[in-house]
Amino acid sequence: MGYVVLTREATKDASLARRLERAGVPFRQVPLTEQAPAPGRAELSRRLREGWDWVAVTSPAAARFLLEGWAEAGRPSLRLAAVGRGTARVLEDAGLEAAFVSERAYGRALAEALPHPGRVLWPTSTLAGSEFAEILAARGFEVERLDVYLTRPRTLGADERALLEGAAVAALGSPSAVRAWAEASEARPAAAAIGRVTGEAARTQGFAPVRWPADPGVEGWARVVHDLYFGKGHVP
Repeated sequence: MGYVVLTREATKDASLARRLERAGVPFRQVPLTEQAPAPGRAELSRRLREGWDWVAVTSPAAARFLLEGWAEAGRPSLRLAAVGRGTARVLEDAGLEAAFVSERAYGRALAEALPHPGRVLWPTSTLAGSEFAEILAARGFEVERLDVYLTRPRTLGADERALLEGAAVAALGSPSAVRAWAEASEARPAAAAIGRVTGEAARTQGFAPVRWPADPGVEGWARVVHDLYFGKGHVP
């Protein structure tokens, strides 16, 4: 019946991999993208010392780059707002506790719920859209965006490309992963997307069928992967 291809770094997909192992779903791991510093990364340590009302962290990758800058800045006191428990956990594992964590792991959810308008530093990806900052600005926040990292396709070896060709299901964790797969392979298997935005990107690239969980989180994503693999999926 083939196998599922997990497309993020092994550390990022560790929780998903454990769930699939317990469910008896065979998988292979082919990381499709990698993060690298963007121009704003050089400014991050200096900017963190400026005394913001909030520092908004909207992805686990942003959390990792933030932690690097925080250490370089001498570990100043920060009032952090994190998007969902997964991002908050990355911060907590390094000794930083978020003062506010959105219930849902979406930037919009964090922007709509963040209390006490003030000055916000938003270290993020070059690929991030403007919706997060726009919602905050409409609520009276002063937002400064700082692009600290970029996401780019990895160069795949011949064996990795062959794994893409043999996949029964692609577990896609971002629109960047969708684009990287499309560039690396003509195969378009069933796709289990981490969320709606990634799922819509997969449909645009010709993956079929495409499913995603109703609510964000690894547990729901794992169920979608399982159901697609065993032929029990449904259109969200």
